[in-house]
Amino acid sequence: MKKIDKVGRFTIAENRGAIYLRWWNSHSRKTESERLQAKTVEQARKLARERMKVLVDRSEAIRPDSGDDPTFGEIWLGFEQDKRKRLAKERFRLLENRRELYFKPHLWTVRMSKMGPALRALVNGMEEGTIRPDNTKSKLKTLTKDGKPRLHPNTISDIVGSAAEACALAKSDGATAHNPPKIPFITGVTAPEDRDPKGRYVSSEEIGALIEACRRPHVRDLLLLVVGCAGRIGAVANLTGAQVRLDLGVIDLLGDGSIDNNKRRPIVPITGPMSRILQRLLEQHGDGYLLHEKNKPIAEGARNWTQMIQRLVERSEIDKHQTSGDTRANWYSIRRTFADWLDERVSDAAISAVMGHFEISSRTRRQLFEFGSPMTDIYKRRKLGPVLEVAEVLEKEWWPSIQPYTSVDLRNDKERLMLTDAV
Repeated sequence: MKKIDKVGRFTIAENRGAIYLRWWNSHSRKTESERLQAKTVEQARKLARERMKVLVDRSEAIRPDSGDDPTFGEIWLGFEQDKRKRLAKERFRLLENRRELYFKPHLWTVRMSKMGPALRALVNGMEEGTIRPDNTKSKLKTLTKDGKPRLHPNTISDIVGSAAEACALAKSDGATAHNPPKIPFITGVTAPEDRDPKGRYVSSEEIGALIEACRRPHVRDLLLLVVGCAGRIGAVANLTGAQVRLDLGVIDLLGDGSIDNNKRRPIVPITGPMSRILQRLLEQHGDGYLLHEKNKPIAEGARNWTQMIQRLVERSEIDKHQTSGDTRANWYSIRRTFADWLDERVSDAAISAVMGHFEISSRTRRQLFEFGSPMTDIYKRRKLGPVLEVAEVLEKEWWPSIQPYTSVDLRNDKERLMLTDAV
């Protein structure tokens, strides 16, 4: 192999037109290699750097002269390796943004023994508005006393919390002898239950306008599925055919995910136009991802769901009378409106079942959805009683209340709700 570049125990080499990353594995005591999908040397260097972050030992990033008092930049690699396996790509990208925007400029060269004062200085700078994202995309609504844009206290808490967590991990790994710093007091931090709602209420007329604003079939399918189940946008966009049970009239939004996340992934009913949409998508894509754009699953692309709903809101003009600072309509608006609308019509247990506010055990899911379950359809429907209770009122009132404001047929094939039923 022809050596192109060398970084520590890692070598970028070329062999017969292919570029490889090679390194010495001290545990197995042999040289390992991995082909890089790169056509140029610059592409290979970039891919190699990203791959080395995963393969490198945490101690390699700490210089010998640092001893037990490394810099924040030296211990950050271990934190990224720990989080890379736990976080989704979108959440991990947020962590990388914090590294580039806040940690590298202000904490990167700080020793572990000095992290306490450095974190306090970082918090003070954020609260005073001197430390903030300096780009055209940042829209800071929180202001200092003299009217300067600044980060929200909850955002500051999240950023500083990541830094403190990285220090705690370094201590537990034995990378430093110094205890992690305490998180400085941040004025104005609110608990989740005390925070402003993420989106405002929307009326049936506004939901109809959003449906009318959809120009692409996959966007309309996604919106109608969200309107029908009020699921979190990520869970609905990642929906697979294996999660849909048309015979029971429900969707298991947990699917093949982790049971640890089942509070965020409920079982929801299939009502209104959802059955037609799902039947069509199942015929096209089977048990795989159902929602596609240009023959590619939207779940596998880098989608900006916020941008998608903002375009629909702008096109439908439902926020044209909103003033600056008002809460805007978004995906969460549908979820919030859906839950409060149900509050007047069904039991609290039924609302919690479809909104994912209580845990549905793995045993119950196996009884309901696994092939060969001895539980009969009668008992399955009894188990699904709260979900089917919601389905009934959605068929009778929810979809008919939206139908007058859209040209899209929202009737269920089985019930064939008539437009004249909507009052």
